[in-house]
Amino acid sequence: MELSDYTKTNLDSWNEVEARHAKVNKDLFKKVKAADFNNLNPDFESLINSLEIKGKSVVQVCCNNGIDLLSVKNKGAGRCLGIDGAEAFIKTAQKLAFASDQQNIDFVCSDIYAMPRELEQQFDVVMITVGVINWMPDIAKFMSICASLLKEGGVMVMEEIHPILGMYEEAGSSYIDASYFDTEPYKSDEGLDYFTHEKYQASENYWFQHTLDKLLMSAHEANLQLMHIKELPYNVGNFCADLEHAENNPPLGINIAWRHSH
Repeated sequence: MELSDYTKTNLDSWNEVEARHAKVNKDLFKKVKAADFNNLNPDFESLINSLEIKGKSVVQVCCNNGIDLLSVKNKGAGRCLGIDGAEAFIKTAQKLAFASDQQNIDFVCSDIYAMPRELEQQFDVVMITVGVINWMPDIAKFMSICASLLKEGGVMVMEEIHPILGMYEEAGSSYIDASYFDTEPYKSDEGLDYFTHEKYQASENYWFQHTLDKLLMSAHEANLQLMHIKELPYNVGNFCADLEHAENNPPLGINIAWRHSH
């Protein structure tokens, strides 16, 4: 399959699941009305706070329903833009932003691999939160596109499921079921309901394992200089969450920050 085939197929699956996620998150329209609404995990919030975010322009790549971007906007960020290829989630993000009564926050629908050129070098901060990189068939191109959005000296921050969890399968107690170095796309049609883990007949989608060294080297090749990295022992993405309490738990999440130099 071509890169565009993978992304179109995946986006069809994400559009399909939005209504299921909306049922789980139906109270969000009340929550976002609070001026102190904050959906960020503590360590990632600390990383955002270290950037002195007030007044800075922020773009969130693959923003889903936009609640992490709204959280950053509530911290005093300036212009905020959320980008996602799933139109259904963009519509929800726009409705949530309207409900929050926040100004200068917008959302646009775009395949990340076909990012509008006019967005290049427009932002102080690029933000990526949990559940993005494993949907990217070409991680090097993805990192290059994200870096292109930054102004000179801008910062990219990422909170993600740790790459090592790509080895695991969920089934009551999570267990190792794959090689860390497996490069074959993982195909599934069991659905993307990561809140309740309900299985349903879904459009097929493709998931990709990216090792930590591949992620870091892709960033390096995109002129992103490592500033911060922290592995997290707790659940960040509701995937293999039981491992948080395992006697010999692997890292479940990771926070990274890079500074860009054009």
